[in-house]
Order: sequence, then structure tokens, then C-alpha cells
Amino acid sequence: MRLIAVILQEVERADRMMQRNHKLTKVIAGRTIKAVTTEPGSVLVLFDDQSNMKIKTAGPATIPPGGKVKSVYEARTDFKIEFEDGSSATFCLADPGSSVAVRDKNNAVEYLG
Repeated sequence: MRLIAVILQEVERADRMMQRNHKLTKVIAGRTIKAVTTEPGSVLVLFDDQSNMKIKTAGPATIPPGGKVKSVYEARTDFKIEFEDGSSATFCLADPGSSVAVRDKNNAVEYLG
């Protein structure tokens, strides 16, 4: 039990250290995830407005479809998408600062970072 408590404390501490990515949050907040395609080294998220977000990842990444994005947080390679229902998806970016691309339904760039 003590080990579980220590792990939970470490997770909470790591979450507090993550800073909100204001630019990306402004772009995708309120969008609902329609579908997710996972490939080795990347995740493609399709939103309900036909826009998409491609994320280069280091290691496994699971993002559940159906969630409405509330905010996005980053700390170096750690990346967290928080949803309006209180759930979240956390994983590692392959290259912080150049791992996320958001494009609108016409494939125009909305965010690169």
C-alpha cells in the first residue's frame, strides 16, 4: 500500500509541474475526438469538425475517442490532453517543440509545435 501511495504522489507532482500549452489549448479546446489511428511513433487524431492532429510519440500512446478536449499540458517530453469529463490521456512526445501538427478540414495548418 505504501508503494501505491508513493506512486500516486509522484504522479500528482508530475501533473503539477506540467504547464498548460495555451496556444494548442486555444486551437483544439471544445473539439471532440471522433477517431484515433495509432501507428508506431505517431498518433493521428480526427476531430468531429474534420480537423486532425498528428502527434509524433516516443512509446505507446492511447487516446480514447469521444472525449471533448478541455486543455493541453506539456513538460519536456510529457504531453497530456485533459477532457471535459475529467479524464485525460498522457504520453511522451518524440521531439518536444516539433511533435504536434494540427490541420483544419482543408489541410491548412492551425498549429505546429
